[in-house]
Amino acid sequence: MNQILLPIIIPLAAAALVLLTSDRARYLKELLAIAASGAALAASVLIAGQALYGASPEFSSAWAGYGISFSLKADNLSSFLLLGTAFFSFLVAIYSFSFDRKGNAKWFYFNLLVTQAFSAGAALADNLVALLFFWEGLLVFLYVFIALSGSGQASRNTARKAFLISAVTDLCLLAGVCITGYIAGTFNMSAIAADKLTLEGWAGLGYLLMLIGALSKAGAVPFHTWIPDAATDSNAPFMALVPAAVDKLLGIYLLARISVYLFALNGAAQFGLMALGALTLLLAVMMAMVQSDYKRLLSYHAVSQTGYMILGIGTLNPLGIAGGLFHMINHAVYKSCLFMTSGSVERQTGSTELPKLGGLAGAMPVTAVCFLIAAAAISGIAPLNGFFSKEMIYAGTLKTGYTAFFFAAELGSVLTLASFLKLGHSVFFGKRPESMKGTGEAPFSTLLPMLVLAGVCVAFGFGARIPADFLIAPSLQGLGLVHEETLSGFHFNELFWASVIVILVALVNHMFGLAAGKGVPSKASDHIHYAPGLKELYDLAERRVFDPYEQIMKRVPSAAGVLYRIDRFFDYVTDDVPSRAADAFSRASRRFHTGSYPLYMALTAAGFAAYILLTATYGGIK
Repeated sequence: MNQILLPIIIPLAAAALVLLTSDRARYLKELLAIAASGAALAASVLIAGQALYGASPEFSSAWAGYGISFSLKADNLSSFLLLGTAFFSFLVAIYSFSFDRKGNAKWFYFNLLVTQAFSAGAALADNLVALLFFWEGLLVFLYVFIALSGSGQASRNTARKAFLISAVTDLCLLAGVCITGYIAGTFNMSAIAADKLTLEGWAGLGYLLMLIGALSKAGAVPFHTWIPDAATDSNAPFMALVPAAVDKLLGIYLLARISVYLFALNGAAQFGLMALGALTLLLAVMMAMVQSDYKRLLSYHAVSQTGYMILGIGTLNPLGIAGGLFHMINHAVYKSCLFMTSGSVERQTGSTELPKLGGLAGAMPVTAVCFLIAAAAISGIAPLNGFFSKEMIYAGTLKTGYTAFFFAAELGSVLTLASFLKLGHSVFFGKRPESMKGTGEAPFSTLLPMLVLAGVCVAFGFGARIPADFLIAPSLQGLGLVHEETLSGFHFNELFWASVIVILVALVNHMFGLAAGKGVPSKASDHIHYAPGLKELYDLAERRVFDPYEQIMKRVPSAAGVLYRIDRFFDYVTDDVPSRAADAFSRASRRFHTGSYPLYMALTAAGFAAYILLTATYGGIK
């Protein structure tokens, strides 16, 4: 068997076995999922190692007819993505071992393994049709994952919301793939990359439609609205895997593929991508600031950080793209870690509401340390991994000359740190509620993945050369880019001092918010939430006025009523009118049925004369 198939086949086979296991077999499902995801990770490491040294594994087979092949290829970028999806799936499988709020264990691990397999297929696909096959498979299991994560109607409603948003945008992706393949004459991405398409005519429409699919998977504005709902209605393991890691990795991967590898973008596309990135990061972080639920706050940050990645890719220069790719993996690391800390807190306390929490650092020291490291990393504090990827994005943005986007990104960093100061203070410091006096640390299986991810935050910071040289630089080569800048190293330049200013401003904001909120940490953002002008906007946002899905669904009953009336009208025109006319003609013609032969002959002669007259008048007889 070709080894490139192993990261797909191993999880799929294990998923089938999980369904066959008995519910009475204690821990068998958990151990099987951990073993299979670990084996798939080992296979992914071997494949990535071969790709790094220039021996890119490939697989191709005739498929679907019309010259469409099932093609897989592990180049430097796809193997990087493969490593990421396998790594996070393995950690979430371990994390979920002792997590009792994941719904039915059998279906949870089945969905986890199938998601891992389809993610691997999407990462390795070198054919756009094969990519679509795995991409759409992920949509199905996204719905199942959310729907089965809870027993109430809320989880099913959120699952439907996620499915419909993704389904509509995936239809756009499908149309874009068809247009792109038709214009290029092939669906093979390597072949298209050899002669990139330009944004002219139908090719521009193809890129735009594929862009919608990529941005939706990444969770960019305005396709993000299901993610905060999923944070509330699903569980921490799901949030740590899909919105925090898998979807972000795949969405940004496809964005990089189409924007750099398949198409040659122009200045207008560059500006549009950078503007969308800046808008996403600012709008989402503003919403994160005012949340009072642990997981919901993190979910808005998952959207906000997507903005940084889009901004980096949108610069279209190697340094910014390197920053976007580095931030893609960094975000998956610290956001998965943060969602795991939320799950740990929820498991031990039964709540994720900030006003009900506090003082847990003493009771849950390992969880608190992991949170502090990951929160510092996402806030871009040196020398953790988030600082270096953001520095690359900032530098790449400045190289484009659009300094407004640079300042937008820095403002986003201020608000990011400010919201994590509020979150950390509310949960881990201050006074512990009486109801949580007996709270203890989470089990080892829950802590181990968090410790690993927190360790990666530190290792990819202090040792930023490791990911820069072995993951990011090869990925740029896989995209056909040549970079001259050093992608690692600590520099006391203007960007470092800008990060210091960000920290100071965020600290001052938090202290002011605490004072205004009378020392209650969960109210540390109220001075922003209820500021003149912002209060009205936040009220509209909380009523979901800016949520396209909710606004459309709200109008579905009235739209259905209008469509019903239109349907009744056409039924009347096509059914009632002809039948009534035929009935009237039938009634009128009865008077001629007298049995008189001369009358029948006279009517026949009159009809024949009328026919001759009409055909002669309108050209029937020459």
